[in-house]
Amino acid sequence: MNSYLLILLLFSIPASVDLAIIRKDYKKERIKYGIKSFLWMVVGSILFGWLMYLLK
Repeated sequence: MNSYLLILLLFSIPASVDLAIIRKDYKKERIKYGIKSFLWMVVGSILFGWLMYLLK
């Protein structure tokens, strides 16, 4: 795999599901928390990557 974005997505999905299962008790809360944590991981990683690129 040469796409770091694909690798990021493949890591973020199971990590978000695991965090949601561990941290929340009810199904509706798990879904919301899983989506939020997935978005935070992806958006945060992309922003951090751009920051590192600009500081290079």
